[in-house]
Amino acid sequence: MLRLFAHTPERVLPAPTAKLSEAHWPVPFRQGLEYSPPTRGPWTIVHVGMLVPECHEIFVCAQGCLRGVVLSAAELGLQRRFSTITVTEEHLRDGQLEDTIIEGVTHILERLPKLPPAVLVYSSCLHHFSGADLGWAYRKLSEAFPDVVFTDCYMTPTLRKSEMPPDNKMRRQLYHGLRPADLPKGGLLVAGSLEAFGPESDFARAAHAAGVPFFELPGMTTYEEYRRMAHARWVVTVNPAALQAGRFLAERHGMRHLQLLLDYNEHRIDDSLGTLAELTGIPLWDTTAEKSAARTALAQAADALAGRPVAICQTATTRPVALARRLVESGIRVTDLYCDSFLPADKTDFEILRKKAPGILVHPTTVPEMRFATPAEKRDDIVAIGQKAAFFTGATHMLNMIEGGPWWGHGGVRSLALALAAAAREPVDVDRIISVKGYGCNGCC
Repeated sequence: MLRLFAHTPERVLPAPTAKLSEAHWPVPFRQGLEYSPPTRGPWTIVHVGMLVPECHEIFVCAQGCLRGVVLSAAELGLQRRFSTITVTEEHLRDGQLEDTIIEGVTHILERLPKLPPAVLVYSSCLHHFSGADLGWAYRKLSEAFPDVVFTDCYMTPTLRKSEMPPDNKMRRQLYHGLRPADLPKGGLLVAGSLEAFGPESDFARAAHAAGVPFFELPGMTTYEEYRRMAHARWVVTVNPAALQAGRFLAERHGMRHLQLLLDYNEHRIDDSLGTLAELTGIPLWDTTAEKSAARTALAQAADALAGRPVAICQTATTRPVALARRLVESGIRVTDLYCDSFLPADKTDFEILRKKAPGILVHPTTVPEMRFATPAEKRDDIVAIGQKAAFFTGATHMLNMIEGGPWWGHGGVRSLALALAAAAREPVDVDRIISVKGYGCNGCC
């Protein structure tokens, strides 16, 4: 017998939230099963690898794993620089994992209209769990194609929580293709960042004052440019995920590595600039005017916001707490932080901010309950910094940036403040923007 049941509304789980004054350090929420919100701006390993100019990427994975990376390449319109090799159950059962790589890569390269100078071969979890001899496979490929530089890359999302996550490893492998320089060392390299800081940055300024070239991978268009990075004497890393890249360049190429994390605090920025000047052997320039310009821009942002709340997420910047503190101290009303964890470098700012603005709400982004945390209607009374902050608040005003953008130092604070003021004045189509993978990648790849 058929029975009619009353409609049961979808169950909505309460989203976990904590006031900053009560939030645990450094992981405020439990970790386990994770939800991935549909904010697609952060780069994938496909996007990162494409920074190597003229390279060809080859993913060797099971068919289900290939779907996402194929779509990433297609969305960028870079199918001509991208190929796949499907790994099957038979390859594993018959012990053919290594032969599949050799034969598949050979087949692909022989059919390309032109042999690329560099090939990035992405192995998968299956190869590592089964103990495949990847080193032997890559040696055989190098013997068959002596004019091609093969780089081992990794499609291993199951190791995301390991000591060296795939993102960190990918940034390191970007520089695997460099060969020892046969010319005297000289130059400053910023490694592991996704967007170019540019010729007006403090890094370029320091290099110019020292009379040496300035190198950064984003924006390079030829493999010859890429090879010149091996001539650098100093390497600077700004993103914590680039630390292993800096160490790799120091160990393999003898570069002196300096980690200068992104920051928003005036005194710490001055300290970093002083360290940069000492590294390159130049006197530190007067930063008075730069600091004044940054303060003026922050005041303009506060005026444009006119008391409206601001939400910040961890995808927008590697230092969300430091940014929140600088904004609060500039008279800007920060109300929400979307962070699953905090960096050790943010500890001081965390303790100060929880006293200055204890009511700031801290939200996770990946716990399953956040599946139900999106508001039903859009809001124009809040400004979001970062895609996840915009998604979870429903904001129509968003400053769209990833990992701090191309902004570092006092000039970077000024640029960010001006962009925040512009975001406060003009709404954007957030749904359209966050649906695009790899924010800014088309300008670099």
